[in-house]
Amino acid sequence: MKGRLLYLAAAAVMCLLAAGPTLGARQTVAFFPLQNLSDNSIAADVSLLGKSIGERLQDRLDVQIVAADGSQDPARIRMKARSLGATYILSGAVSRIGRTLTLDLTLAAAEDPGKGRTVVVSAVDDGSPAAAGLRPAFNRMSIEAAARLKYLFFGDEVIGEGKESRKIPRLDGTVARSRNVPGEIVSIALGDTDRDGKMEIVAAYRDGITLHSVDGDDLVEKARIPDADEGYVHVDAADTNRNGIAEIIAVRYAAGKALADVWEFDGKRYGRIARDVPYFLRAIDLGKEGIVLAGQESDPVTIFKGPVYRLSLSQFTPGGKRETGAPLPLPVETWIYSFAAVRNGESVRFVTLADRDRLVLLDENGKKLWESIDAVSGTETALDALLGPSGRLDPAQGTKRLFMPNRLFAVDLLGDKTDEVVVLNNLVTAGGFFENIRVFSNSEALCFTQDGDSLRLAWRTPQTGGSSRDAFVDATPRGSRFRIGVASIDKGKILGKFGEWRVLWLK
Repeated sequence: MKGRLLYLAAAAVMCLLAAGPTLGARQTVAFFPLQNLSDNSIAADVSLLGKSIGERLQDRLDVQIVAADGSQDPARIRMKARSLGATYILSGAVSRIGRTLTLDLTLAAAEDPGKGRTVVVSAVDDGSPAAAGLRPAFNRMSIEAAARLKYLFFGDEVIGEGKESRKIPRLDGTVARSRNVPGEIVSIALGDTDRDGKMEIVAAYRDGITLHSVDGDDLVEKARIPDADEGYVHVDAADTNRNGIAEIIAVRYAAGKALADVWEFDGKRYGRIARDVPYFLRAIDLGKEGIVLAGQESDPVTIFKGPVYRLSLSQFTPGGKRETGAPLPLPVETWIYSFAAVRNGESVRFVTLADRDRLVLLDENGKKLWESIDAVSGTETALDALLGPSGRLDPAQGTKRLFMPNRLFAVDLLGDKTDEVVVLNNLVTAGGFFENIRVFSNSEALCFTQDGDSLRLAWRTPQTGGSSRDAFVDATPRGSRFRIGVASIDKGKILGKFGEWRVLWLK
């Protein structure tokens, strides 16, 4: 009896700790031995240099030093990083020409080393005796390389110089968890759907939609859409018809076809005002134009096709004229869920997820201004085409597959009419990878700010403790403190339960 009571007490403490705010975990980096591309006379110094860099990074990153085995095979390096539970790989080399030493370091995602950032540092070896085992030239390289790596990876929150500098508000790094939410959340959105002055959280499941009020960090079910269908993949909550009430815009995808439903609160209940709209739909804030409804056609072979159009909700009501408005100035093959409109003063730019999930900044006419080196991973929610490339149902040929990306959020954190871009990046960690199948088990939030005609990393959060299926940014009013709500599955075991869905609050 006494043992059972102790077990229950310990379990209760674990639940309380899980529910309360915690500090996010540090990203784990597997640091592989530096290659010595010079002569053997500096081999001992190269080894000490790697150790010194690792120690200087430990305040921000969990650095795991990898034992030397001489292998540079990418597959072996990736497997070694996985075995250590590392999300990122740090590798590099030291070369020497005359008295000039050069160190290059690359920090990359463990699953795709080609998506990394490289730091190059040089120093002149003046032949001074070693200090504390590391000669001065190597010591200078260690200090500079560690500082530049941390700056590139985490940002420093300050953009610009002198009087033009701006400090971008960041999150404190704490994570709180709501109580479990019944059902598997597919998509989640935030909006005032009943005009009571308070935001509701709209949660879409494969077979239903619920609305929740927020009580502290917990969700309290407020209403359930009574006539929802099945197969939902995306939900928005926004006032696109300008009547002061946010509509619920939910998109289904089945049998190679997208169909959307729209509900609106009439003062008593949520009634469906549009059904089976034959588009992928979403709401977009276009600055001076306000929030507009946009759509894109679906296709049984390519999943989506054609440009992203402005649409009017009234055209899908009885008697409405079915016609599309002007297309948005986006590159061909841009999926409607893979971009965001961002304000840049009086104009609107676009940020898209391009090839290999890299961020691309476009001007108001769709001209490419900048492309990132880093990439952000999407979610595990996949849409499959109904037909193969031949236009026939032939499993042997295979069909196209698209994974829902994490949303790109435009948020004016400084209140200066210039938006920052916030995005969740899903991570593969130890025990979450199987050959040909990626299972995300963690995530991090990144904030980019507009710096002239480019984007620049302002800050990155520690790991959240769970993957992101979908998210929303609670930043009202603009310029004040904000937090991010992340729909995530808790894959851990608590009192015998597995896989509970929650909202993680990044604060």
